[in-house]
Amino acid sequence: MQNNNLTILRKFVKEYGSILGLCWVAVFACYVAGFRTQNGIYMLLGLIGIPSLLVIEILLGIRLKKRSVQLELQLTPTITWLNSLSMFMYACLLSGCMEYIYFAYMDKGTLVDSIQTMINASDLKALYLQMGLSEYYHQISTLVEELHTLSAFDKTMILFNQNFFAALILSIPVAVVSYFYKPATLK
Repeated sequence: MQNNNLTILRKFVKEYGSILGLCWVAVFACYVAGFRTQNGIYMLLGLIGIPSLLVIEILLGIRLKKRSVQLELQLTPTITWLNSLSMFMYACLLSGCMEYIYFAYMDKGTLVDSIQTMINASDLKALYLQMGLSEYYHQISTLVEELHTLSAFDKTMILFNQNFFAALILSIPVAVVSYFYKPATLK
């Protein structure tokens, strides 16, 4: 019975990881839309989406705890953390696949071109020079030019690594909150 319940719990972890991955993809899409259209509203939505993702992650961890109580499982802190980490890894995998599809088949270099256009704008360049950050501006310009040389897989791996390490860090507070959460008794 215990083994069957753990299998059911793993299914919930996959489901919640998929939900989280779709939320990550939505934030990525907001940033892409913001850079491509040069519209600050989309970027603002992306910036608002990042902190709200933490709330969603904690809510999914609490929901996972409720499911484990319904299945009458006693979760140790280690199992809670592993479930939280697994949820994040599913999200990393899903968002990585979607980002690869974007960079390989949809982007064709337009995202980097949009970023380069924004950086090379005369008013932004004048602002950097006025603040005495000409060396910093040159570094950013060089970095964006080097982004053109990366393949779709390379760009995806950069974002995947960022998501992976964020998942390692964020899985700890999500696991702590979900472990110490005391759901109301079920009737």
